[in-house]
Amino acid sequence: MADAGLPIGKIVGDSRPDYFIVSLDPDRVPPLYDYVYVEVEEVPPGEDEPRRVKVVAQIRWVRRQAVGIGPEHPWQVVRRLSVPSASDTVVAYAKVLGYKWRGRILFPRRAPPVGSWVYLAPDELLEDFFSVAPERRLHLGYLITRPSVRAYLDVEGLKRHVAIIAATGAGKTWASVVLIEELLKKGATVVVLDPHGEYVAMKRTACRLGPEFCDSVVVFKARSDQEGDYQYVISVDELSAEELATVAGVPPKATRIRSVIAGAKGLARAVAQVAGSGWAGLRGIIRAVQYAIDAAEFTKMSGGSSAGLGRFVDELVRRFSQALGREAAERIKRLMDYEEVQRSVRRLWLALRKDTEPGYDALRYLEDLSRLGVYGVKRVPIDSLLQPGRVTVLNLAGLSDEVQDHVVYNVLSRVFGARVNYVRGLQGDSYPYPVVVIVEEAHRFMPPKTARQTRSRSIASTIASEGRKFGVYMVAITQRPSRLDSDVLSQLQGQIILRVVNPRDQDAIRDASEQMSQDLLENLPGLNTGEAVVIGPLAPAPLMVRVRDRVLEYSGKDVSLVEAWGGSRSELRLIEEYRAEALARLRGLLEQDFEDLGEAVSALLGARVDPEVVEAGLRLLARSEVWASYDEYTATVYGEAAGSEVRVALGEGRVACACGARRVCPHAVAVLVKALLDGLVAARRAAEPELGW
Repeated sequence: MADAGLPIGKIVGDSRPDYFIVSLDPDRVPPLYDYVYVEVEEVPPGEDEPRRVKVVAQIRWVRRQAVGIGPEHPWQVVRRLSVPSASDTVVAYAKVLGYKWRGRILFPRRAPPVGSWVYLAPDELLEDFFSVAPERRLHLGYLITRPSVRAYLDVEGLKRHVAIIAATGAGKTWASVVLIEELLKKGATVVVLDPHGEYVAMKRTACRLGPEFCDSVVVFKARSDQEGDYQYVISVDELSAEELATVAGVPPKATRIRSVIAGAKGLARAVAQVAGSGWAGLRGIIRAVQYAIDAAEFTKMSGGSSAGLGRFVDELVRRFSQALGREAAERIKRLMDYEEVQRSVRRLWLALRKDTEPGYDALRYLEDLSRLGVYGVKRVPIDSLLQPGRVTVLNLAGLSDEVQDHVVYNVLSRVFGARVNYVRGLQGDSYPYPVVVIVEEAHRFMPPKTARQTRSRSIASTIASEGRKFGVYMVAITQRPSRLDSDVLSQLQGQIILRVVNPRDQDAIRDASEQMSQDLLENLPGLNTGEAVVIGPLAPAPLMVRVRDRVLEYSGKDVSLVEAWGGSRSELRLIEEYRAEALARLRGLLEQDFEDLGEAVSALLGARVDPEVVEAGLRLLARSEVWASYDEYTATVYGEAAGSEVRVALGEGRVACACGARRVCPHAVAVLVKALLDGLVAARRAAEPELGW
């Protein structure tokens, strides 16, 4: 770096209050984005006399041009010319950032005089110029051209909401993790809506921030077979029938299926008041659909559709009475007198009287939804979701777009409602501390109205426009700002922008921000990975930052192709080893010369196993941790594979797996092969050869 006390150039040509052109010493040219200053006379607010102040500016472009030699000269001439060193003219454009006066950054009212000396800004001047009060600091990184000068965000700038924008691979998730680390140090309440499960890894590394942070990250999973500490639950009773059908994936035009779901939901809710919790939630609705199908089929067999609604109702009551017992029978009959229940039963009959196929379709949709685990009876208390000094990551991986959108809508609505209730002293869920909600892949949940409809956009728009009054602050992360609703984006006044290449995305950023000048916008494609422009109330003045090293881990990093493909070859070798060893053990165990492992496993189980299932089971065994045990008296293998508990009764073909499969599944094959490889089944056979399966 050039000596800060000596001038590096002089203002020439154009000079205005917001920029000036400087002719630079060719031997002392500062790098792009570095900072300079010029001394001018200004009358700061509250002062009567002019004061000499240092106006700080940033170099936004630099050009070199030879004197007397231009591109119009032919090569035959140029190659014979001897160009002396430092004979070129170096011109730079310097964007004025302002001057510091009594703790505030002010914009000059006068243009620096042409001919004024321009100096390289020393580190001390920049530290003071970009300083933030210690209690408000969030350490994001360092100035791009000055690695010794720390760059801070102002935590109070979160009140105007934040957008983190970058092309894929430019470091937006890295920047968000750094922001989360700083918020934890401030004791903030943070909720992360994580569509891909990238932030789950933060929990495993939270202790790196210090012993007091070991329990500062909690993971709620929205899907039961994903990674997480707790299951997030949305109460089915609080959903309308249309909401339930939509999140289940029922097409909008499948009106008969939707009628079945609506009728069964109303009926199950009424029965639950009589029969208890066994009829609450999706379990009760599924049972109501099953009873309705049986009653409709019986009614048609006994008299056809002409038998009518009355016989359907009688048969429905009879089936409920058989299931619930005599004591509940009379109460079930009385339920049928209520208008709301009659309406539900009539909808079921009208949907099923021609054929019961819509009922079976409804069962399929509802059972698939039930397996997710997120839709249950009792919703998660707000105090479990929100706690001071803690980051709650909601792992949404593995969910359909419709379900992800609905869960995000549910969380945002509950967080915003809890803060509104607290601030206004209303009844219901409340939370006493401000909340920062980080929405990853925000364009998926808040697209423009003309693109597609989502539930999340309406509540996100409300938070963006009104959240400041109630202490709910949103950080939206996206790689496609052009696909984010413009009304929402315009409300995110604090912006951390990393490399952006797409012209449409650049236009969206410019339209949404008053501080994004054209020259700064044009420099976005030239940013390196991890470098960012910070504008808006987050920073005292526009910052160009290299984001600091993070402490917490995340799983969104690029995959190494060499490692990944090398690992796949190792996996294939491991699978073949498992196949050969398991087949050899089964040949000796069952004393048969089997051709392949699928045939041998089928013989051991007493049930046919598809070859594809065997292959999938071997892959599970190679990729995940599997354990197995064996009960020699009942000839039953127990174990767990990929988070699913399994029980396999040998010789009987009976398999029970937490994944919900009704046939032999890959989890069962993985556990069974693990038991064989560990010698558990073989040891039992040798000990008691007279016992069979």
